[in-house]
Amino acid sequence: MILLKGITGFWGADTETPPLLDEKAFRQMCHALVRESGGTVTETDTDTDTSARNFYFAELRRYDDAIFLLQNIHYPYVAFARKDPSGGFDWISRPEWLRLPDGPVRFLGPDELTQDWHSLCGELSMEELEQIRYWNPQTVGEIIFNTWD
Repeated sequence: MILLKGITGFWGADTETPPLLDEKAFRQMCHALVRESGGTVTETDTDTDTSARNFYFAELRRYDDAIFLLQNIHYPYVAFARKDPSGGFDWISRPEWLRLPDGPVRFLGPDELTQDWHSLCGELSMEELEQIRYWNPQTVGEIIFNTWD
């Protein structure tokens, strides 16, 4: 995996703006996932205008199991997570009750999300590297799904 230019949500005046993925398509994907599994979507948040994050997220629930689905807003990278006590996310594998669709998104597992990012940042812009130095993420997941402002 290579971290693509713009994946952090930061760019400079000289940098081309990264693509912005359709929030409606994210919502549709969430509903399609749970429809096949007998679950529900209990929360979605695709409002990136008023918050300092670079991802959409939704809470998916089936019986007493609740998970979060996160998607980067610039690239079709998706991850499963649970909330940790500090309000962040802990990466998890796909729940057994969810079937993944064929499609344009790439579902990332905990092994990919917890790996070190240093050898994967060749395409990132100078502005992104400055933000990374400032926020000091330790893993790929902290870069792809960040809450930096």
